Amino acid sequence: MKKYDIYGITDVEDPLLEKIKGLYMASFPENERRPWQSIIDMIANSSPFFNLKAIVGDDNVFYGFYTSWNLPGVLYIEHFAIESSERSTGIGSSVITDLSAVAAPRAVVVEVELPGTSEADRRIAFYERNGFQPIDLQYFQPPYAPGLDMVEMMLMSTKPLPDVKAFVIMLHTLVYNQ
Repeated sequence: MKKYDIYGITDVEDPLLEKIKGLYMASFPENERRPWQSIIDMIANSSPFFNLKAIVGDDNVFYGFYTSWNLPGVLYIEHFAIESSERSTGIGSSVITDLSAVAAPRAVVVEVELPGTSEADRRIAFYERNGFQPIDLQYFQPPYAPGLDMVEMMLMSTKPLPDVKAFVIMLHTLVYNQ
């Protein structure tokens, strides 16, 4: 298993931001990603809930990143991506295991595309292998920017949520400003 470190990005001049931006733009369609300037602004303003983390190997190789939100009772992973050359090496699973341990006893929640495409099915299977279960609720991700549509997604969680509808309201309020 490859070893890695996780670095919090707290400076808008951090050189890892260019690598993160490249992977972010390549990994998520426009309607599933926050405008890049919004991420920069949250870093610059030290948003109290938002975190951007880089995953870097011992050999200083960039493996990936994730964005997360420390919400009451839940750690919400907004975006998680591993470089294509590093997929299937166990790094993604190891990071998810570490995140679940850090979040405990809170649940870890992710949004994923609906099943039906090979890419979505692969992501869902990855999260299921790592202890996530689908949440039984029709869910729509609010648009990240004017002119974008809502996207029907699936929520998955490492633990049952006591009140799923209250969680969605909190998610839409704190993460999406809706």
